[in-house]
Amino acid sequence: MVKLFVCQICGEPYLGESIDDCPFCGAPEKYLKSIEDYSKLWDVELTQQEKSDMKETLDLEINAAAYYKKVSKANEKYSKMDRLFKQFARVEEEHAEVAAKFLGVEEPELKGEDPKGSPQKDLERTKELEDAAVEKYQNFLKNASNPKVEKFYDALIHAEQGHAQIASEDLK
Repeated sequence: MVKLFVCQICGEPYLGESIDDCPFCGAPEKYLKSIEDYSKLWDVELTQQEKSDMKETLDLEINAAAYYKKVSKANEKYSKMDRLFKQFARVEEEHAEVAAKFLGVEEPELKGEDPKGSPQKDLERTKELEDAAVEKYQNFLKNASNPKVEKFYDALIHAEQGHAQIASEDLK
């Protein structure tokens, strides 16, 4: 039976019988709930440290989303690399949107680095970006005092680790 799920992290709805990770932001299954159990994650007062960390998160996610969009467009349309990087860009853009909501700001224009010139180099750069994000977000999770901020970073770590794993597997 098809049900309506809502992601507690990004707030996006999903219709389906079951779900593993959020198809929009990559949050793990534990954050996908029925509509009756949904509440906005970002409707909280942030500490100064959380604001600083969230601003850095927004900057990292904007760069990654822009980079992945450019990489997608640099590859043959509908190819594996195009599709992979297009989905990476969507997820990173969703992360940026949520970080902006936490900060109470408009999502900035997507600006980021350019593709590296080959699928191999782009996958290597992806692995670097994702590993660095995981490390930062693990620190930001430790800094968080608000349970909703903790949920956000827990979900981001899960999604970014998944991206790094995919990039690693494609580098083999």
